[in-house]
Amino acid sequence: MFKTKYSLKALGAAAALGVSTIIASVPAHAQSLSDVIDAVRRDSNQMSAEDQQRLEEFQRDRNEQSARMAEARSALAQAEARGNALNAEFDANEAALSDLQAQLEAEAGDFGELLGQFRTAAGETMPEISNSFANFDYPGRVEELSSVAQARSLPTRAELDSLPRAMLREMVAQSEVKTFTAEVAGAGPDGANADVEVMRIGVFTAATTDGARFVEVIDPGQNQDTYLKAFDAQPAGNYRSAMTRIMNAGQDEVVRSPVDPSKGDLFGILGDLPGIGDRLEDGGPVGNIILLLLAIGALFALFKIFTLFTMGGAMRRTAKTKQAGDGNPLARVFEVYETHKHQDLETLELKLDEQILQETPKIERFNDIVKVLAAVAPLLGLLGTVIGMIITFTAITIYGAGDPQLMADGISVALMTTVLGLVAAIPLLLLHAVASSMARGNQQILDEQAAGLVAERAERSGAAA
Repeated sequence: MFKTKYSLKALGAAAALGVSTIIASVPAHAQSLSDVIDAVRRDSNQMSAEDQQRLEEFQRDRNEQSARMAEARSALAQAEARGNALNAEFDANEAALSDLQAQLEAEAGDFGELLGQFRTAAGETMPEISNSFANFDYPGRVEELSSVAQARSLPTRAELDSLPRAMLREMVAQSEVKTFTAEVAGAGPDGANADVEVMRIGVFTAATTDGARFVEVIDPGQNQDTYLKAFDAQPAGNYRSAMTRIMNAGQDEVVRSPVDPSKGDLFGILGDLPGIGDRLEDGGPVGNIILLLLAIGALFALFKIFTLFTMGGAMRRTAKTKQAGDGNPLARVFEVYETHKHQDLETLELKLDEQILQETPKIERFNDIVKVLAAVAPLLGLLGTVIGMIITFTAITIYGAGDPQLMADGISVALMTTVLGLVAAIPLLLLHAVASSMARGNQQILDEQAAGLVAERAERSGAAA
């Protein structure tokens, strides 16, 4: 109140000062003193009324805040009292629960030990069932065992029977060959998930009936459910063919089928094994050159074997008919004999030898090329081996010898070029041996027939003498 009166006095002084200033600034003839006093009185009354109104509003707000503060303190006291009561109730419930648990353990006796054994067996069995193909044919067993194993209350007899039922179902499933429908990751278009029909052989092997694509059980961990997934790289075609045969087999038909006892691990390894194309790619540029030489040499050798075979047949027919001409080397030798048979024996022999010498290069043509290619192929393989070892030692120098995969590329180049060199050299050597043998056979026919002609002429000359 003291502060309010002091404010009013200060306000009055300010008003008087303002009035005096106004009076000083207004001409004396414009206003009278009574008018000024009335104006000051009106202003003072108006300001007093405004101050009184603000004072009343302040007092009213203060009273409302005091009331709300009292209500908040009352609510806080009630909440603290309720919290204390709940804490006391919680402690009492915990004590009662501990007593009941002790009573339960005392009264359960051997049944409590049986429950412990059940939970241990269920914990060991659930991963096996979860990673089994039969789990997708007979779902719900893992969830049932998990709910019983994690329950805090004593299970019933029916719930305890869920473990032997699940194990018995798994044993029966190992002897079954049947189809079922399940969602398989990677079985749909563009590798999407799709519900497809799957045939399983026991609990070891499973494949989709559409395309015989082998599948595996994926366990993502972190308490997530297992799921089926088609292998990204399928095993070789003979395994898929065998799986197709069993899918198409009749009721009483006995067929052979692939079985993976590791439940997909071996098939995954088989799918990751490199094929022939991958092996050839490991050979690199040197391997491609070796294969090119093999193709060229094989073409030359096969062409030469074919020409020598047809030439030999024609020469043997000519040897029977003694018909001269230019169709084959022996016919040309007979032509030379017919042309020079009236000359002396030595000249005739020289003419026949000359014709045989002219025919020999035609008979042995391309044999040397095949022989050279057969010799160059393993040398190129050796070159590839050296290049592969250089790549290997370079990787060891840069990355060290701790990771064998870093050296695998160089070793693959070294080994595959060696293999390709031998693969090219061995058939080329065999083909060269065959062609050389046939060429010698044809050459021997010419020599034998020429010698026979000379001998026949010598006999006739001796008889005439």
